[in-house]
Amino acid sequence: MALACAAGKSAPPVNKPRALMNLTEMSAKLLPVKKVLCLVLALLFMAPTTAMAGDKFADSQTGLSYSVYKPSNALGLKATKFSLLTCQPGEEDWLFVQYGGTKRYLQIMQTSAGVKCSDPGLSKYIRVALVNGIKAKVYAYCDPSQISEAAYKKCGVEDIARVGGYLIFTTKEVKGFKATEIQVQGIGGITYAQLLSVAKGLKTVKASGNTLAQALPPVMIDPTTATDVVVRAGSSIVLTVADPAKWSAEVVTPGIVSFVPGGDQGGYITNPSLRALTSGATTVKLVNSDDPTKVYQLEITVND
Repeated sequence: MALACAAGKSAPPVNKPRALMNLTEMSAKLLPVKKVLCLVLALLFMAPTTAMAGDKFADSQTGLSYSVYKPSNALGLKATKFSLLTCQPGEEDWLFVQYGGTKRYLQIMQTSAGVKCSDPGLSKYIRVALVNGIKAKVYAYCDPSQISEAAYKKCGVEDIARVGGYLIFTTKEVKGFKATEIQVQGIGGITYAQLLSVAKGLKTVKASGNTLAQALPPVMIDPTTATDVVVRAGSSIVLTVADPAKWSAEVVTPGIVSFVPGGDQGGYITNPSLRALTSGATTVKLVNSDDPTKVYQLEITVND
């Protein structure tokens, strides 16, 4: 909430159902499953929070041909994550921003209309809503494995505050810019009415002339087979394992990398990962609690 985010990449096997953040239209017939964010987004949650200096929305608009929208209403939540992420080859980058923490948060994702930048996840289609005259589809993360069939059928917009949900819509073209597909998602008590108010408050921005640096993509490895990895400072090494919560790590040389445990984060599941902090080299000893006597040793080199 773990899967590869870029279109065309296959996801590592897991023993829990998972769904990605959606940037494309989703079928109303799909059954919802427990939300699991794609790896790239999950890593954004785990990365250290940094202040949003200047206007990153305006900086992003500088290099994009589709319109960038900035919220005028973020429900009083603090902006904690902002990234320009790689889409599929030949397509423009897409935008991800989060307001709030890890329990209650608002997320806004933007991509060029008609361009697939991530695999769609499973959720229940609820209804159509109007956002400034544009039709938006409304989805809720009602989980049929946790509720009765009757309760699932009754799942509606009022359940979004309880289980999370989102709106997805495509804006009209603005002079000089292509149309934008936008997803506005809320988790942890954010209501349908609040999501609608956020969506209605989105405004286009004027390009600042400054470019925004793209986020470093994660390096994905299988710790049961990999022995060496070289990354840049600021990158993340994602462990593609079947039981995310069962892995722990010992970093032999502290300060080079930090270990971020995986598992259920209260609404989504993440794989364990290692965050590259500064240049240097260290050995990391990884253990799965199912067999604590078996140690997987990984040699990590971090470059500037």
